[in-house]
Amino acid sequence: MPSSSIFFGVGLALSTLSSTAFATTYKLGDTYSGSSFLDGFNFFTDADPTNGFVKYVDQTTASNSQLTKMVGTDNYIGVDYSTALTVAGGVGRSSVRIESKKTYTKGLFIVDLKHMPGGICGTWPAFWSLGSGTWPQTGEIDIIEGVNLNTQNKFNLHTDTNCKTSGVNQTGTQGLSDCALDSASGTSGCDVNAAEANTYGTGFNSATGGVYAMEWTSSAIKVWFFPRGSVPASITADAPDTSTFGTPDSNFAGACDMDTRFKDHRFIFDTTFCGDWAGNVYGMS
Repeated sequence: MPSSSIFFGVGLALSTLSSTAFATTYKLGDTYSGSSFLDGFNFFTDADPTNGFVKYVDQTTASNSQLTKMVGTDNYIGVDYSTALTVAGGVGRSSVRIESKKTYTKGLFIVDLKHMPGGICGTWPAFWSLGSGTWPQTGEIDIIEGVNLNTQNKFNLHTDTNCKTSGVNQTGTQGLSDCALDSASGTSGCDVNAAEANTYGTGFNSATGGVYAMEWTSSAIKVWFFPRGSVPASITADAPDTSTFGTPDSNFAGACDMDTRFKDHRFIFDTTFCGDWAGNVYGMS
């Protein structure tokens, strides 16, 4: 892995890797890090699809407002946390949502983060991938996601129809198992809650972050989390071998045609506030 940079108010390096069929070792494909990190992304400025109290700003505004900047060799991507706002007539809190210019179908995707928004009511940060077309026709993969005072990460898949996961061979706890919009799960999709408390929010930040790795194949979508200091040597050597990663935190596999349900994804980083999830469970935090 290249030296990490910063994201989410935080540290970030993102690598995408490819392999031959049935292989467990990968070679480096694309790397997003350092001063050229943002070159690989478009800034999303439309209204928040999840109905958050947020205003996504363009690249120039983000830079001028110091919502994006370099901190040493690290990329900082943050939010406006100082302006006093009122809900009545307000346009929402300024934030950044970036989406990769390239799209990907299958591979190994690794992100190194130093810090994320966490332990704060109203926040909803995420790192995820999304296909094109009517949501979720070509799928959504949520790699890092949580809200409010959550301390454990939630992994999630969304599809339009015909996709169920078994919940076996993973360290996390399976919640909903039907990923399809036309099922009882509806917009919630299928989800796995990480077993460790250092995978999201305050605990993640106290441990100076870590590395998430998502492997996407025709048979399964798996995600691992490695705390700082416990990252596999093959990752740091830029030659990751998933056979040495151990049991994944989440293992989405089962009665689901991955090649049909998930394809041509762009990768997204964003921080929204309240909205369909964080807002709806705010009173329970």
